[in-house]
Amino acid sequence: MKFSSLRIKISVAIMLTVFFISLSIATVLYPFEKERRHTRLENIHVLLNTVFNQKKEQIANEIYAGQKEALMLSLTELKEIKKVSHVLIYDTKGQITASTAPGADILKMFATIDLKSIDSAPEFTKIQTMENHYANFFSPIEVIGVHVGYIRVLYNLNAFERESRMVVLFFGILFIVLFIIIVFLNMFLSRSVILPTSRLRNAMGQLQKGEPGVQVSISSRDEIGQMASAFNEMSTMLYQQKADLTDAITAKDAYALKLRKSNTALELLNKNLETRVKERTAELSKSNRQLQAEIDERQRAYREKRELEKRLDRSKKMETLGLLAGGVAHDLNNVLSGIVSYPDLLLLDLSPDHPMYNPILTIKDSGQKAAAIVQDLLTLARRGVICNEIIDLNTIISEYCTSPEHQRLMIFHSNITMETLLQEDLLNIKGSPLHLKKTIMNLISNAAEAQPEGGNISVSTYNRYVDKPIQGYQEIKQGNYAILEVKDTGMGISEDDQERIFEPFYTKKTMGRSGTGLGMAVVWGTIQDHLGYINIKSELNQGTCFELFFPVTKKDLIQKAEKQSLASHIGHHETILIIDDLREQTEIATGILKKLRYTPVAVSSGEAAVTYLKSHYADLLILDMIMDPGMDGLDTYKKIIKMHPGQKALIASGYAENDRVKNLQELGAGAYIKKPYTIERLGQAIKEELLRQPVS
Repeated sequence: MKFSSLRIKISVAIMLTVFFISLSIATVLYPFEKERRHTRLENIHVLLNTVFNQKKEQIANEIYAGQKEALMLSLTELKEIKKVSHVLIYDTKGQITASTAPGADILKMFATIDLKSIDSAPEFTKIQTMENHYANFFSPIEVIGVHVGYIRVLYNLNAFERESRMVVLFFGILFIVLFIIIVFLNMFLSRSVILPTSRLRNAMGQLQKGEPGVQVSISSRDEIGQMASAFNEMSTMLYQQKADLTDAITAKDAYALKLRKSNTALELLNKNLETRVKERTAELSKSNRQLQAEIDERQRAYREKRELEKRLDRSKKMETLGLLAGGVAHDLNNVLSGIVSYPDLLLLDLSPDHPMYNPILTIKDSGQKAAAIVQDLLTLARRGVICNEIIDLNTIISEYCTSPEHQRLMIFHSNITMETLLQEDLLNIKGSPLHLKKTIMNLISNAAEAQPEGGNISVSTYNRYVDKPIQGYQEIKQGNYAILEVKDTGMGISEDDQERIFEPFYTKKTMGRSGTGLGMAVVWGTIQDHLGYINIKSELNQGTCFELFFPVTKKDLIQKAEKQSLASHIGHHETILIIDDLREQTEIATGILKKLRYTPVAVSSGEAAVTYLKSHYADLLILDMIMDPGMDGLDTYKKIIKMHPGQKALIASGYAENDRVKNLQELGAGAYIKKPYTIERLGQAIKEELLRQPVS
């Protein structure tokens, strides 16, 4: 039925009227009910607090004196207060020492208390067991300034909750009554307006089909009745006109006989026309099939477009969050420089048995842990991963499974078993071992925490050739891949959570207790930097499977060079110019260079560096990429090499490599080193750059 129907319009008008009436009633009554509930709970709070204050000293003395029978009488007196269900006394260790025989559910819920989370002031909260609602009054007990225990009083709120349900029931009955009013109004209007109108409409339809003389039987004296009377008169008049026309047609029957021959010819023509219609119908059927195929193709294209738009939105969101994380990480890198770099310098001057050696070593370790979190943020920003090392994914997995981090995880989740199924001839990939190890650690950690009641984790690798794109969480393009699969038998991930699982700080875990909230965001950033793809298969209470697709490389593994000793980094008093806009960064670098027996000179801007080199010489530059205000590292180096062609330089920044860094290296600059500095990394980079032969 179209919306232009009179019945629809009338029904909509009635429903809207009743809706606004219901909304007005709810708007008036809801604040009143809310204030009533709040006032009732405040009264209960005041009652329990007053009763406790009256009995506090008596109960405290009885606990302190060990008078259990007197204590039980006091608890019984408290319980005799109307609707006080249970009273429990705890000792200073958080164990129940006396109670008014609470049920099993109460004993299970309040058997012990967490002493670390207790405040010194009384607490008043609302709690719910499986069948009952209570107002919970909890307070410490002291006697003469001595803490002797805790008391918990549970006030039964079942009647209070029933009153609230009665209010909800009232609104339900009100809605039903209004709905019945709508039905009766519709019935009344149907009988008095719509039904007569329909009869009149049907009679008009018969008249339109050529049946004059039809009459409408409507006895009402309203406007509809008047319309019916006018219609009856018009129908009678048309009937008379039809009779007159019939007489005229009869007079012309003779003329009709002459037309029979023409009709015969027309019948022959009609047969030919039927043949042509069949042919045309066949053509139309073919066109219709083609059109349907085109419609199906457009619908498929539309679905693909929607999926691509959805992925684009997800990508833009992650990019925006990545930019934010990158900015924060850059600032934190500058702050952490002192915490990471200065302990190296201090430890060089201290023997291991010095009383400050271990505290400084702890500061260094903490700084390195904080720097690792910053690297997670840079990974999220896709500005912290240099994916150029040939890697065997099986080796990364094996190294993690034997690491202390994994051992601690499995000890903490002792009810979980883990198995690895690694393909022996797994193809190599190109990437960053550090970030791949973090990715594996985060996936296994999440799989363990998804199984609080125990379960199994399976980590497997295998080669796969994708011959046509796979439509999953991402569209996986054709090609050869080394696949890392992490599967668990845990609680699964809902579709809504899958949409947001890779957002930074989006977690179902307790923030700060199970990690930084960056774990899955690091997984996403690492996959993007490795030009790979990720697919998720999950059902609630059936487990989750993460599939990571890494493009393979035909290159072989490169044997890693052995780590050099600090003595091999010692210089010969070469002059090194430090160019950085942050004073604390230049101080840290200066301290490290002096320890390495170099001659450091520091300036705070690119302009100052150019001025200095007009009248001085430096064997090497340590050049910060981002200096504000003024010239950045690239513009500074361009001006310096005009004065000193072939000037050697190291590039330093809290960010990772970008196009401007690569342009600077194309001009002749050397290696890129990340902040914060460490004495080993900076010393090795300086030595390698000083020994590097300039490119001719």
